[in-house]
Amino acid sequence: MKLWLTCLLFACMPAWADAPTTPGDAAAWLNRVAQATHQLTYQGVFVYQSQNIMAISHVSHLVDNNGEISRLDALSGPPHAFLRINDSVYCSIHNKPSSDIGHRPHHSFFPEILPYPNTHLNDYYQVRSLGHAKIADHDCEGVLLIPRDAYRYGYALWADSTSHVLLRLIKLDAHGQTASQLTFTQIDIGHAPTRAQLGIDFNDKSPIKHNGNETAPKTVWQITTPPPGFHHVTETVMMLPDHAQPVTHLVYTDGLATVSLFIERQTQPNTFHQQGLVQHGQMLLYTRPMGQYQVTAVGAVPLATLVMMADNLTSIERK
Repeated sequence: MKLWLTCLLFACMPAWADAPTTPGDAAAWLNRVAQATHQLTYQGVFVYQSQNIMAISHVSHLVDNNGEISRLDALSGPPHAFLRINDSVYCSIHNKPSSDIGHRPHHSFFPEILPYPNTHLNDYYQVRSLGHAKIADHDCEGVLLIPRDAYRYGYALWADSTSHVLLRLIKLDAHGQTASQLTFTQIDIGHAPTRAQLGIDFNDKSPIKHNGNETAPKTVWQITTPPPGFHHVTETVMMLPDHAQPVTHLVYTDGLATVSLFIERQTQPNTFHQQGLVQHGQMLLYTRPMGQYQVTAVGAVPLATLVMMADNLTSIERK
C-alpha cells in the first residue's frame, strides 16, 4: 500500500555563513540551478535520509531531440522504478509496468526540484550564502533559504559550481535543524543511458496507455485563502485501493514546499475519522470533516499551513 502511494506522491548540517546574497544574485543562482537539472544530461546515485530512514536510489536524466526523459530506480527496499517522459510519469513495481499515473508537471525526481523561472521564491524565503563544499567529488556552492513566515520550513541547497546541477537538498525543521536530506554520493554529469535503455521494464506496454483511473473532475475545488505564495498545480479524480468512492487530489506548492489535499465523499454515517492529526517525521497529515466529505491535507509543512488550506476549502459544481 505504501509503495503504491509512492507512485502518486513522490550528513551533518554545515555551518551557516552570515553574508546574505542580494535578491538579484539569489534569483539568478536559483534559476541557473533549475535550468541545469532540466537541460543537462547526467546519472548518479543519491541517498535520502530522514531520522532512522535511509533509502538509496539511482537517477538518470537524458535530454535529446524528443525532450526530457528521467528514470528513478530504487536500490534499497522493494524493487520499483519511475519513468518520466516530459510531463507524463509511469511506475513499475517488481519489474511490472503500470499504466500512465498521470500528467503531473509537479511530479519530478531529485534533483529536478526547483521551479523555473523562479520569480517568487525571494518573496517567501530569505537567501544566505553557504560558501563552498565538496559533494560527490564536485566543488559546490550552497545557499540557505530561510522562511519569511510560519507557513513553510527552510532549505539548504548545494549545486555543482560549474554545471549548477543540484547535488544536495536539505530540508530544515521549525528550529532550523536538519529534518531530511537528499544528497548525491556519485554523479556523472554529461553521460546517461540511451532512451531505449531507460525504457527497459516499461516497453511491454508501449505505447503506455492511460489506465482510466483518473478522470476530469466534475467539482471544482479551490482554497479561498491559501497561505501566501502557495498556488494550485493540479486537480484530478482517481479511484484508490480500498476506497469505494472516487478521491479528488489537489496539489498546491510555493515552488519548494508541496501540499496534497485528498477529498472523499462520505457514503455512510460514521464511516470517516474525526478531525485529527498524524505526524511521521516532518510529514504531517491533517484530517477534517466537511459536510458530506472528508478532507485530508498532507505535506512536510507546518501544521498552520495544512489547517489553513483544509479549513478554507470550498467547491463549485462544474457546468
